[in-house]
Amino acid sequence: MWSLYNRIDDCSDNGGIFNYSGKPLSPLRFSNGKTQEDVVREVLNAINSGKKIVFIKGVCGSGKSAIALNLARHFKKTSIVVPIKSLQEQYEKDYTKKKFILKKDSNPLKISVIKGRANFPCNFCGGSADNPKAPCVIEIREKNLPLLKEYVSKNPLVDEEDFERVLDFKRMNVAAACPHWSPIMPSRINPKLNGYSKKEYESVFGAEFAIFKRKPGCPYYDQYDSYVDSDVLIFNSKKYLLEMAIGRKPKTELDIIDECDEFLDSFATERKINLSRLQKALVSLEPPTKKMRSALKEIISDLNEVLLNAKPVDCVKLKESKIYPLFERIVENPYLAEEEEDNYYNFVFEAAKSFESISDETYVSLEVFDRGPQANLFSGSREVEVVATLVSINMAQKLKDIVDANNVLVMMSGTLHSEEVLRDIFGIDDFVVIEAETMQPGDIKMYRTGLEKNCSYASFKSGLIDRKTYLKILDMCMAQAKPPTLVHVSAFKDLPSEDENKVYKFENLITQEKLRELQKNNNAVEKFSNREIDVLFTTKCSRGLDFPGEKCNSIVITRFPYPNVKGLFWKILREEQPEKFMEFYLDKARRELIQKISRGVRYVGDSVEVLSPDVRVLNSGIGD
Repeated sequence: MWSLYNRIDDCSDNGGIFNYSGKPLSPLRFSNGKTQEDVVREVLNAINSGKKIVFIKGVCGSGKSAIALNLARHFKKTSIVVPIKSLQEQYEKDYTKKKFILKKDSNPLKISVIKGRANFPCNFCGGSADNPKAPCVIEIREKNLPLLKEYVSKNPLVDEEDFERVLDFKRMNVAAACPHWSPIMPSRINPKLNGYSKKEYESVFGAEFAIFKRKPGCPYYDQYDSYVDSDVLIFNSKKYLLEMAIGRKPKTELDIIDECDEFLDSFATERKINLSRLQKALVSLEPPTKKMRSALKEIISDLNEVLLNAKPVDCVKLKESKIYPLFERIVENPYLAEEEEDNYYNFVFEAAKSFESISDETYVSLEVFDRGPQANLFSGSREVEVVATLVSINMAQKLKDIVDANNVLVMMSGTLHSEEVLRDIFGIDDFVVIEAETMQPGDIKMYRTGLEKNCSYASFKSGLIDRKTYLKILDMCMAQAKPPTLVHVSAFKDLPSEDENKVYKFENLITQEKLRELQKNNNAVEKFSNREIDVLFTTKCSRGLDFPGEKCNSIVITRFPYPNVKGLFWKILREEQPEKFMEFYLDKARRELIQKISRGVRYVGDSVEVLSPDVRVLNSGIGD
């Protein structure tokens, strides 16, 4: 039932079929008397009894990743979904390098992480695999015409004299210049490529897809071999949802959602679609069939009509808007860009598809930006950029679409939604919650300076607290925090601006502008973890990154992390379903606070002090 080994590299010639051996690791035992192995057994029993949705509740330090992989060893193929890149890297480091798991046939569980282009080098052009000049990425536009012609000249299957205008170039002709380009497309396609073999697999909706495998050597495209070869695929949530929407994700027997409350919360996220960018993306497409080419023309016609008469729209029902016919047509044509995985059309299709079953309860707003006198692609007039924002408060149907597409969903988190929210907001009635470790490890102490105030919007509006007082209290919290100190910045505006800092001369705070700069450089977290710096200001570390032991002695939280109700989703939910609004709003805020504090207490013996200018944080009931 349980398999986990510390990896020991074998440098001899007698390592058998593997070049490493392992020391078995026993399952962790929790404060409730159960072990990780017991949790695996309970989940399998629930699945075997017919449950399609199983929740695992386990705080940080429960070893949920090991539980997930021990579930996966009982199934032919599994997807594991995590919210951020750092959690993917954690799975990769812990279970492909430090440890390993054996399947029931005694072979090691093959685990592969599916990453974005920016994580790989480009061996054709240099730089990273998202190099905008790479033949598989380059935009097919007038400004790139010289390079497009150069790439076509390297493709032996086409005559370069046939390519003069931008409209003559298609991704298949251009990307084939790189011998490593190995696209994933429906198996029925016969691409004009040389030197490929087909690696076929069944996709999530039953269609046959294939990796058109050419010369190995591009790590980005080589990773997709795992769609056929691996037992476990680790996706980030955005990639998972995109692969689901375009029907390309391999069919799996089990799908495990790590940090599932954040995954479910993401259904409330507004989806922005740049219609002007879509217009440019459509020009480069040349679908293989007459029917598809006709559909493309109709989509372009619908889009041009929207763009020609575009005016700002605050918020209307999608079905009452002028873009609804366009979205209907897009959803009816999922494969127009099947030869170009990075074409913006695929992103738009995924977004439109995610609202298809809830179009009656979907809202749209339209923003129009003037980009100056640059010539428009079709009209020759001033170029404007039109952005549509879609949102729906029907989160239950979004989840149902995912559940219906998969066999079993196992959802894990230390901060599950309340059962009321799961039923009322997400429409889940038939589910079971299985507990792992539910006791928060370590010691959490609320440290009071005596100056704390209620930092709600209402308090600022009524004058109970002002901006200067708030910032001075935050500065005092920083002065009294025992380093190393993790500072969770709920919003950039919680920090002083450069002008405010010049006036008040805070000794312990950085400015909003400085934080943006630090996060752009992207190395502060690593420096803090390595104890090279004593203070980390961040808007990004509420999940997935832990600073146990002496890495973090204090946590400062700028304000209680209530959601931003100015967003379109919260605005509509409050107006149409006020009771559900408060239920979800309070539930989300409390879960976010627990997650922020948990970054400093992963193990028994860990201890952190929590400080905040906002008395609501200290009165939350978390810790002492």
